[in-house]
Amino acid sequence: MDSAELDLWLDRAKSWGEPGGVVSTEGLRTTCRCLGELETFLRGLHVAMTTWDRPAAIMRHLPNIGQFLGRLCHNPAVLACGDTCSILQSCLTVLCTDSPQEDIERRAANWAQKMLRHVITGPSGNGVSKTMGYLPSDQNKLALEKLLHALSEDLDQLQQDRGIKARPAQPCTLHQLSELCLPLVSMPTASLLVEKLLLAGLEGKTRGEELSVLFLQSVVSAQQQLYSNKLVTDDVSLSPHALCALWTLNSPSLEQDVLDMVETVTLHRPYISTEDMKTLIHSRGLPTACVLQPTVNNVTRQILRHVLEHSAGSPSVLNLLRVFNECFILELCKLQGQAPTSVLHLTYNMQQLPLVHLLILHPAGLSKATCQEHLKNICRTIQTVQSPGCQLTWTQVTQAGVCPKAPGISCGPESWYVLVQFGWWYSEACRLLLLSPVPPHSCLQYLACCHLPQSPEQQQAFMTCIQDVASTLHGLLPKIHPKSHDLLYAVSANQQLDSPARRAVIGQLLMLFLLHSVGGYGIADDILDMAVGDQDAERRLAVLLDTIEENLVGKKTGENPSWVCKNKITAMLQVINGLQLSLQELHALKEPNRPKEDDLNCRCEKVKQLMQNFP
Repeated sequence: MDSAELDLWLDRAKSWGEPGGVVSTEGLRTTCRCLGELETFLRGLHVAMTTWDRPAAIMRHLPNIGQFLGRLCHNPAVLACGDTCSILQSCLTVLCTDSPQEDIERRAANWAQKMLRHVITGPSGNGVSKTMGYLPSDQNKLALEKLLHALSEDLDQLQQDRGIKARPAQPCTLHQLSELCLPLVSMPTASLLVEKLLLAGLEGKTRGEELSVLFLQSVVSAQQQLYSNKLVTDDVSLSPHALCALWTLNSPSLEQDVLDMVETVTLHRPYISTEDMKTLIHSRGLPTACVLQPTVNNVTRQILRHVLEHSAGSPSVLNLLRVFNECFILELCKLQGQAPTSVLHLTYNMQQLPLVHLLILHPAGLSKATCQEHLKNICRTIQTVQSPGCQLTWTQVTQAGVCPKAPGISCGPESWYVLVQFGWWYSEACRLLLLSPVPPHSCLQYLACCHLPQSPEQQQAFMTCIQDVASTLHGLLPKIHPKSHDLLYAVSANQQLDSPARRAVIGQLLMLFLLHSVGGYGIADDILDMAVGDQDAERRLAVLLDTIEENLVGKKTGENPSWVCKNKITAMLQVINGLQLSLQELHALKEPNRPKEDDLNCRCEKVKQLMQNFP
C-alpha cells in the first residue's frame, strides 16, 4: 500500500464533509457514487495493514490513516452501506491492541475504540435532529425564516384588501405588523420586510394607516449604527425608494442623516479627498433619494444652505455642497427615466433655470474659446436675472451686447447660491486666467460674482488685482528657473490681509502655477508658503493634494495633462514625502496613538502610486 494513494483518497474524503459536522447533500451524492471504488480500496488497505506486525509500523508507513478513517466514520453514506462499513470496522480493529508497546500505539488504540463505538451505536445527542428533521443549530434560522415569511404574507394580504370596501376584519393592522418586526429591524435577513413595511406605510399614510413610531425609530437607529465609524463608508441596507419612504414618514431622521454627513466631512474627516467624499455621499443614498423624491431634495438642500449660512461660508461646507450637487447631477443623468420629469424645476426657482442650464454643462472636453464664451454667457445671465427692468428672452441673453456693460455685477443670494454649487466652472475660470496670455474678462467677472456677489463697487478693484497677478504668473510660466521674489512681488503687491476673496483666488492661481509652469517645482516650498500662508504641515499637504487630484485624478477627459513631466513628478514626490514625514513626526509627539491610516496618509499613497505609474 502506497501512502500517496491513501493521500489521494484523503483529499476526496475532505471534499465530502468535515468530521463532526453535517455532510452536504452534494457530498453525500459524491460519496454514494464512489462507494464501489471506496470498498475496493478499503479491502486493499485492510490487507496491507494486516501485513505489518504492529500498529506503530502502520502509523509510520501510513501517517494519514487516522484522518482518512476518521472522516469515513462521520460520513452517513459510508455508515449506511453495510459492506463498506463492515470493512471500515475491520480496519479500525487492526489498530486496536491489548498490549501497546509505544505511546503512539496506546493513543491509536484508544482512538480506534472510540471510532468503533461511534460507528456501531451512531452519534449521541441527535434526538432533536431525528425528531424535527434538522439540527438544533438550524432552529433559530428556520424559525426566523418562517416568521419573516408569515409577516410578509400578512402584509401582502393587508395591502390586497385595502381596495375592498367591505373587507373582513384583519388579524393585524399595519401598526401592529410594524411592532411585531421591532426585534428584526437590525437583522440583514429582514431588510426586504422592513422595506415593504416602509413603502406600505408611505402608501397607507393617506388612508390613516400609520407605522409604529417605535418601528421607525428602530430603523433610524439601525441606519445610524452604520455611520458610527466615520472612516467606513458601507452602503445603507435600504433601497433608495425605502429611504425616501423613511425620510418622508420621519422627517427628523432626514435632518439627522444630513447633519451627520456634514459633521463627518467637516469635523471628523476634514481632509477627505473629493473622490472619497463622493463615495461617502453615495453610500448614504441621499443623491438618489433627492432625485426620486422632490420633498427629500428640498429639505436636504435647505439644511445644507442653513449650514452654509451659519458657518459664514466655511470652505469645507462649501466644498461639501459642490460635491453633493455633482453627485445629484450624476444620479439625475443615471435615473432620467425613473426620476420625475420636473426635477430641476422643483429644485431651482423658475427665474434661476437659465443659469442652471448653463452651469450644468461640464467644461471637460471644451476648447478654451468655448469655455470663455460660456463663462461670458453665465455672467450675462446673472446680470439679466438681477435686472427686473431688463426683460429678455433666452435667445437674447446668449447674444453679445444685449445688456449694458457695468463695472460690476450684483449677484443676489439666490443666484449666488446656484452659482457656487457648480464648482467645476470655478476651477475652469482660474485655469483659464493663468493659461491665457490676456486674462479673459469673463473669468474675472465670474470670480468676482462668486466672492463679492453683493458688492459690485468692490468688484472692479478685485478684478484689476487678479488680472495683474494672473498676467505676472502667466509671464513666468515658461521660465526654467523662476525666482521666488518675482512671485512674491506680484502677490504681496496685490494681496490684502483683509480680503479673503483675493487671498483665495491668488492661492488657487499659485497652486496652478506650481503644476503648469516649466520650472515652478523648483520653488515648490516657497509657492506653498505664499498660497497657504502658514506653516501647518497638514494644511500645506492637503492643499497640494487637492490641486494634484483635481488636475490629474479628477480629470474627466482622456487627454494627458500637459503639465506632467518626469522632473516635475520627481520634485512633487519629494515635496509630498517631506510634508508626510513632518506630519508623522508631529503626530508621533502629540498623538502617539493616532491611527496611521488617516485620510491624508491614504491620499498621499494613492497620489504617489498614480504619479509613479504615469507614462
